Formats: sequence, structure tokens, C-alpha cells
Amino acid sequence: MTNNFANPSYTIAAGNTLSGHSETARKIEVACGRVWLTIAGNQDDFWLAAGESMVIPANQLVVIEAEQQASLIELSAVSSVISMKNQDFLAGGYLQKLTRKLSQVFA
Repeated sequence: MTNNFANPSYTIAAGNTLSGHSETARKIEVACGRVWLTIAGNQDDFWLAAGESMVIPANQLVVIEAEQQASLIELSAVSSVISMKNQDFLAGGYLQKLTRKLSQVFA
């Protein structure tokens, strides 16, 4: 299933997935259950349990799979400053940008 994460919440049946792109960064919080989350271009995967959250970046494919029980996830908007910082850290972009800047300074 592909969508744009426009709804405020989704229930994912055990073993099923939800995938898509969001036009803006969104905070995902697991209300119940446990999910596996992967973001295209990110070498790390994430496990989130009930009560845990993270920011998913804009315009990247995100795949969320419910583990052994149905899981309820809630999505909310995040400020652009917070989302940019989280997106940079999630994708490793912060370190890449810092390395480029340091290379320019010391070149």
C-alpha cells in the first residue's frame, strides 16, 4: 500500500506494511503495538514500541511494518526547523555537510 501519510492515524495489521512518501516531515508515534520502520536512503532501520516516536523525513519512501500484533500509529506535523535537524541526523546529512564545510575552510 502506498500513500502520502495524510491521515492522522493508521492501524496496521500484524505482519502487514504501510508505505509511502510524505510531502512534509511528520512525527510518527506508536500508540499501541510495535513497528519496524525503514527510510529509503538510510542504512539504519528502527524499532518503535508503544509510546516511542521519531520524525520521518519529507519526500523519502518510508516503510512501516507491524510486528506480531496490530499496531496503531499516529502522525503529526513538526516544525520545519525541528524536521530539518532530524532529517539531517537521520540521513547522516549533518556529518556530510560538516565535513564539506571543514574541507572548504582548511583547503
